[in-house]
Amino acid sequence: MDEGLETPTAELAGLDRATLAPLVQSALNSETAEVIDWECVQLHGGAGIGTAIYRLAGQGRDQGQIVPWSLILKTLHPQGPADDPSAWNYYKREADAYQSGLLADLPGSLAAPRCFDVIEHEDGSCWIWLEDVEDQVGSHWPLEQYGLVARHLGQFNGAYLVDRPLPSWPWLSSRWLRQVIESSTSALPLLRDSLDHALIRRWLPGDAADRYFRLWEERGVYLDALDRLPQTLCHFDIFRRNLFARQTAGGNHQTVAVDWAYAGKGALGEELAPLILASVVFLEVGLDEAQALEEIAFEGYLQGLREAGWGGDPRQVRLGYAAAGSLRYQFNDVERWLAIALDEDLHPMILQMWGMPIEKVIDHGVQQASIFDRLADEARELIDALE
Repeated sequence: MDEGLETPTAELAGLDRATLAPLVQSALNSETAEVIDWECVQLHGGAGIGTAIYRLAGQGRDQGQIVPWSLILKTLHPQGPADDPSAWNYYKREADAYQSGLLADLPGSLAAPRCFDVIEHEDGSCWIWLEDVEDQVGSHWPLEQYGLVARHLGQFNGAYLVDRPLPSWPWLSSRWLRQVIESSTSALPLLRDSLDHALIRRWLPGDAADRYFRLWEERGVYLDALDRLPQTLCHFDIFRRNLFARQTAGGNHQTVAVDWAYAGKGALGEELAPLILASVVFLEVGLDEAQALEEIAFEGYLQGLREAGWGGDPRQVRLGYAAAGSLRYQFNDVERWLAIALDEDLHPMILQMWGMPIEKVIDHGVQQASIFDRLADEARELIDALE
């Protein structure tokens, strides 16, 4: 193995200078660049979840000059049911999306990182070599930046409503949110039986449990409404941690979105749910700014749709956002969260993921409940009004 490589996991043990050279040349846009040294840091993922992300960075030599370089490597591994291309969490969807050329030609000002290579291994795993994108705004975005992202998202979604045909590759997700929600079906009886557990009472205090289970019973009304809305191409996980702001060489603002593992057909307005709500759920935006974020993002998204040529009823956009938002962050992955809540040995996972103990994470979720309740009510009113 070449000197200078620090491998965080055994799966990278075979990396060498010959493998890296053409990738580094692509990243530097130079056929003469040579790799001098490098180091590797794992950014995310690991055993058991099927995905790991690494940053490789080092020095190169080009035309007698020392130049820095960096790459992102995303490794994907088969994961049982997720091996099915129709599954909401199909493990190889992002690799297929890059190989198809879909992500190299996105409309408007939304972009994906440049992909330098996709390598498929005999064991079914895939390596995706990507551009290392740097955010040019900073770690904490002002609300105006979210409005700009929403505008770019509207341009992207709008193009597939107006003049671009929806792609039909079999690996694209279909009815993604319905699959995600229904995957929690087996966990709901256990949750109902666990309402006396201290942490579950903390999560669903007072009449919150009644509202929660009532919405679960009515989920089909909202999901059916989403299916009837205009359908477009969606990323499905557009929120702060998957976004980078930058300017192009021509000075135009651009939003680079990473992690296209869920990409597929979805409803108009549905993309706003993660952009707004996940940014609050994951503490990127405070609860005190949630209403302002929603307003600026909604207006930005409408502006982007108009710029793409879509002139439909804004209430359809609102319905897509409200219906998806009322369900997604209450019923997503209930089985895993319930298992963590009921097993104290798993509580350190929450501290590692969130930087706070499970009790504070639950309290934060309780504070968000009023947002989800409001969106459920709004969605029901819009369903009645539009139909």
